[in-house]
Amino acid sequence: MNKFDHSFTSAIISELRSNTNLDTQEYKDFFVSVFFVFFMSIHRRDLMQNIDLYFLESMLTPQGDDFFPKLLLAAEHVDVFYKNELGLRETIEHLITRAGKMNATAFRQACIKLYDVVSRNELPAGDCFEQIIQTFSETQGKRAGEAYTPRGLVEMMVEIVEPRGGESVYDPTCGSGGFLISANIKALNSENHSPLQIHGREINLSAARIARMNCIVHGIVDSDIRISDSLQALEVSTYDIILANPPFSLVTDSYERSTTCSYFEFGAPPPNNADFAFLQMIIKSLKPGGRAAVLISNGVLFRGGIEGAIRKKIIQAGIIEAVVSLPGGMLKNTGIPTSILVLKKPGVPGRPILLVDSAEAERHIGTDLSAPLKSLFSSTIEKYKNFEEVEGVAKLVTTDELEGNSYNLNISRYMLTQQVQRTSLSDLISKQRELEIRLADLQREFSELLVEHEMRIY
Repeated sequence: MNKFDHSFTSAIISELRSNTNLDTQEYKDFFVSVFFVFFMSIHRRDLMQNIDLYFLESMLTPQGDDFFPKLLLAAEHVDVFYKNELGLRETIEHLITRAGKMNATAFRQACIKLYDVVSRNELPAGDCFEQIIQTFSETQGKRAGEAYTPRGLVEMMVEIVEPRGGESVYDPTCGSGGFLISANIKALNSENHSPLQIHGREINLSAARIARMNCIVHGIVDSDIRISDSLQALEVSTYDIILANPPFSLVTDSYERSTTCSYFEFGAPPPNNADFAFLQMIIKSLKPGGRAAVLISNGVLFRGGIEGAIRKKIIQAGIIEAVVSLPGGMLKNTGIPTSILVLKKPGVPGRPILLVDSAEAERHIGTDLSAPLKSLFSSTIEKYKNFEEVEGVAKLVTTDELEGNSYNLNISRYMLTQQVQRTSLSDLISKQRELEIRLADLQREFSELLVEHEMRIY
């Protein structure tokens, strides 16, 4: 199979964007919906054998008003097959109407070019679909309601949890489904070559639909993707594997209004930051023998107050197996320092926690965040799997050491890393943001103490 040339879809997206007047989210909804209709009509006729989509091929040549009615009819057929859960016709029709007659030619040309891309059998449709998602994410950032996690980082987290065929995998904030798909690919390449049971939740309707389509394009027909707030889920299901990139420092009271207080066995998180709400929900959702890899902002590792007390209890329960610090610039559109928490159940109280510094991966960052696993974090994964100390790179921290440092998990507390000191503007900005986060946390702790003593700040 030939390697997919990302310029195919990028050029079409760029041309459509420059010739129409929709916002980025609308472009994205239109583009992925049309892609999926074409994919089903060309490559999955085996699933839709009772529905005739061959007429769609004639749309490459028609002039006048024939084009869009045929496209909408095809979308309707695919919608019916999927019990109207994807809203393809509705989405495409709405955006064609929004674009108006002035943009009709640009839309038609984009669709014809996209049909040509999808119809090329040598191009992996899954890679093509993922590239579309990535291209839009670079423009949208987190404004779209979900964050795109680069492929190299996704593959490292999947490698850490080592999914095996037949297991269940869950992402409580699944976005476009990248973790779920990558985990399933890994399982299919495991010893028994069996797929995973796929489960995901996503609060954003558009993202949830895209996740469902993404799974189907990657050959996952029976995915359980639910449109809901995972912090308000009424049932507490459990899974073998959890992979997640929850929103950082989300301000929400959704868990206060729900029945999910049973999630919070280590303490109720503050309403102004949901980091420990997501973390405890993930812990509660792990089966015995389950494991999780969770992307977090570094504030989770050191913040005090209510969150510090929760972190202490989680550490004492022995659920945190490892912390992998990540180099700066891992996530586009944010300079927040990040790490991966590796969790396992049942916890083993008293066991040391492995801290791993991934500084050796820094030389790759800034070149291609979508690069495959082998060219990014292979050394970091090796250190984690060896689970032993390497001077300046990996350290096993005992519970006594953690207690002596107020259960702070920040890697700089326990070892000198191998990162080269730099004075570039981007590094200074990143450090400033980290200090600002810490200052805000200290101010919040101070305010909480004043409230406890029935004082007020004027």
